[in-house]
Amino acid sequence: MHHSLKQWLWIVLVMGISSVSAQGFGQNKVQYRDFDWHYLQTEHFDIYFYSGGFKAAVFTAETAENAYLYLKRDFNYELTKRVSIIVYKSHNDFQQTNVISTYLPEGVGGVTELYKNRVVVPFEGSYAQFRHVIHHELVHAVMNDMLYGGSVQSIISGQIAQVPTWFAEGLAEYFSVRWNTKTDMQVRDATINNYLVQSLPTFGAYFGGNAFFRYIAESYGNEKISEILHKIKGSFRFEKAFQSAMGLKLDELMEKWQKKMRKEYWPDIRDRQESEEFAHRLTNHRETNSYLNISPAISPNGDKVAFLSNMDGKQSIYIMDMFDEENIKQIIRGETDVNFEELHWLSPGMSWSPDAKKLTFSAKAGDQDALYIYDTETEEITQKKLGLDGIFSTAWSPKGDEIAFVGNLNGSADIYVYNLVQNQIEKLTDDPFSDTYPHWSNDGQHIAFVSERGGYLRKEDVPENFDMSKHDYNNSDIYILDRNSGEITRVTEGASLESDQVFGPDDSKLLYTSDANGISNIYVYDLKSGEHYPITNLLSGAFQLSLDKKGNTLVFTSFSELGFDLYSVKNPFELPRVTLEKTEYLKKLDDKNSLLSTVNILENDSTATSEGQPDSTQKKVRIPQPTDYSHYVFADLNRRTRKVKKAAPLKKEEYKRDDGAYRVHNYKVKFSADLVNGEANYNTYWGFQGFTQIAYSDVLGNHQIYLGTNLVFDLRNSWVVAQYLYLPKRIDYGVSIFHYANTYASVYYGLSRFRNYGANVLASRPFDKFSRIDASLYYMAAELEYLSLPIPSQKVSSFLPSLQYVFDTSEWWYTGPRDGMRGRVSVTYSPELSASSVAFTTVKGDLRKYFKLHDYYHLAIRLAGGISVGRDAQNFYFGGVDNWLNRKFNGGLDRYINSVKDVYFSEFVTPVRGARFYEKVGHQYGLVNAEFRFPLILRLDLGLPPVSLGYIQGVLFSDVGSAWDDPSRFRAFKNGRTDDLFISYGTGARVYLLGFLLKYDLAWQYDWQNSSRPRHYFSIGVDF
Repeated sequence: MHHSLKQWLWIVLVMGISSVSAQGFGQNKVQYRDFDWHYLQTEHFDIYFYSGGFKAAVFTAETAENAYLYLKRDFNYELTKRVSIIVYKSHNDFQQTNVISTYLPEGVGGVTELYKNRVVVPFEGSYAQFRHVIHHELVHAVMNDMLYGGSVQSIISGQIAQVPTWFAEGLAEYFSVRWNTKTDMQVRDATINNYLVQSLPTFGAYFGGNAFFRYIAESYGNEKISEILHKIKGSFRFEKAFQSAMGLKLDELMEKWQKKMRKEYWPDIRDRQESEEFAHRLTNHRETNSYLNISPAISPNGDKVAFLSNMDGKQSIYIMDMFDEENIKQIIRGETDVNFEELHWLSPGMSWSPDAKKLTFSAKAGDQDALYIYDTETEEITQKKLGLDGIFSTAWSPKGDEIAFVGNLNGSADIYVYNLVQNQIEKLTDDPFSDTYPHWSNDGQHIAFVSERGGYLRKEDVPENFDMSKHDYNNSDIYILDRNSGEITRVTEGASLESDQVFGPDDSKLLYTSDANGISNIYVYDLKSGEHYPITNLLSGAFQLSLDKKGNTLVFTSFSELGFDLYSVKNPFELPRVTLEKTEYLKKLDDKNSLLSTVNILENDSTATSEGQPDSTQKKVRIPQPTDYSHYVFADLNRRTRKVKKAAPLKKEEYKRDDGAYRVHNYKVKFSADLVNGEANYNTYWGFQGFTQIAYSDVLGNHQIYLGTNLVFDLRNSWVVAQYLYLPKRIDYGVSIFHYANTYASVYYGLSRFRNYGANVLASRPFDKFSRIDASLYYMAAELEYLSLPIPSQKVSSFLPSLQYVFDTSEWWYTGPRDGMRGRVSVTYSPELSASSVAFTTVKGDLRKYFKLHDYYHLAIRLAGGISVGRDAQNFYFGGVDNWLNRKFNGGLDRYINSVKDVYFSEFVTPVRGARFYEKVGHQYGLVNAEFRFPLILRLDLGLPPVSLGYIQGVLFSDVGSAWDDPSRFRAFKNGRTDDLFISYGTGARVYLLGFLLKYDLAWQYDWQNSSRPRHYFSIGVDF
């Protein structure tokens, strides 16, 4: 289900007022295909999968149970409920899940939600990554079960402390990764450049949080982490619970941690080179306000380089002139077009044609990935959809007739070639292993690639019952495939990660990257002698090598100061070999492995591994030995505890057949509660109102039920709403019934009761992520009863079919969109069926454009207008702002609330600051809003009261427009002053407080001669 439909339904059904026009914007979550769901079970988990995903599901089952063995030991806790894990066989399919209502971009590798504590993961081609994501998300699931009972209910009700993002993500990284060279690189950079602690609440949550927990484990013992969790479990305040467990305040411990990191990493500055000391910098992410400049592809003649960058805020493709580096041209803008929804910045790879006129790359294009060819001379783009689950890392052959790439299909990542002449694809590797990063030799006879296959060089060597979960998939090496014979040769072998290989000009040597010393450095491999040697000694590493045809210029990516940049090196094969010293992390790992090897030899000589072979001890579950606690700090252990009922695990015969295979079951829809909660909203007419909402759904989120009520004595005085959403298909459907009642005390009419009730059927058909058609058929009856005076009641009813087209390429930010466009056009028709029906036809349009001038500085422009015709043409009430707390009415509210038609079949036109509600009334309207949004205060810490407010945004604005009935009588100006036209300007501020976005605006009306007295607006809600 796309997020906007859910918002639309909830606004329509709950808010009640102006229901006819409550549809919203928002991008779409598109179900491009039908999924035939099944599930298998393990002791503690239910694994859901669909056709083609059984292999990934089995891997998930084995990995999840293995991870849980560690987690229940590390947490000193066992699950109280079974955990559902929903497995998708590609990221494209993963983005269609209804478990999470929001869109899941490329950077989201998995998710654990709190309504049912479900885990959702995609297989994206790498088993090492897949294992990491499964383990990472299970940490969240176990922690959710431990702290919150596996439900969002306790968080919403405030029954327990909420942990910061860095705590949750850092803990998940620590227990799923512990440490690796990538994390080591990020923490080194953050420590040396002094942003380690400051980055925790944002971009440093994963690697910084991991490093923090590693420090706690090394300094106080792994058991201390478990103690912290148990303290939080019995507390309402996170920092108080943390201090109780550690005996130190959080900021005090962080200062000690930061000093420890400085001691460990600062010596690296002396012993290693920055990338710009070794190479020529091509991009500077600090100057362009970007953090990604990656995936370089230098042209065969070395005169230009293509690369991915987010320098304009979107993942896009650029071409740089190597002779004039200031000459950079954007050729593809990503994330704003269905053909380039995502440019695979996590698995990149572009390549030039041999004549340097065309560029090939892959991208997500709606329902599947596509192979693209971009002609740099004509700017023509050719798209090839090949029916694969994913396409990555393209490489053009030296002969120009083929393009090699990585293709994902049904849980396997293999090397394919696309023949440009025959317009067909060929699969070159076909086995359980993940094969990535293909690169052609210059003679076109060989393809070098990266794989975790180990010694399996032939398909026939792989056993039929091969179990990937038992294979050592954590080590990647370089292999060479003979294009003619299909024979595979292993190039590298060891415990380190090798990748990014490129052939030299005569194919006798390879350049590649390896983290053998703990940092990814550039190596040379001589194919004739078999000799390997490093040619760099970098501080932050080198990645993604690209070499011109003659081997004169090497371009690579390096990480520094929280961003990736491109660098170039001349004549890389002439660089001298260097000696590399291992990082402190790798030295400690060697010492640990040496100790483990000694223990293994003492226990059983057969467990020893020969020198130089990959270490596999990390795959064994080891029970921790008694720890020396003499230097540890222990806090008071008194805390609130409760007995927890553990989930009964399934017996093996319940989830496996006699032959050891998993039992597979067909999926059946079964509803369970997501949420029971009190909710509040604010309405222009009725003010603040409260109600109870109950949400139910099935495991996959395809069927959703919402119930809302605010019972007051009887139905005539109560709010009751029920809706059902059907979401597994391309078209989303919804049906609802509702009854709302509100009372109003009028000066003239005394106490009145307003009621509206009816039913609604909705359908939404997304064309792609950015555009859709919404349709609804609405029946509504509305009544106005005078309870204090003997005045006849008013009652109207109507059928309201409506149709709306919506597009939205905007990028959401803190208080509203900051880049892109959004717009909608709608038609609503209410036929004249009887004397009591409401008859009108309304057409409206709304177009909004956002300009991102800088990360924090934005310009927003909006054009809106509408017209209503018919016997009961709708009134447009021009003026005011949405959810105006200190609201003012032109002439008083009593004047406008004595007609049931006006209350339920009219619409407010906002924001018009400087005006009151009902400032102008008409059957037509036009409005122009312009806002400049900027940072007013980055952070505000008050002493009394002790309140800290985050980012406070400032705005400068102007609103211009009007509402009218007869265009021929409309006069914008009269006697040099505005007449029917309304103009205002002003300034304001926005800040989040208690979960609401609180807005303050100060506005003046301007009549072309003078400005009025200022008017103050306090309101809640996001900006347009």
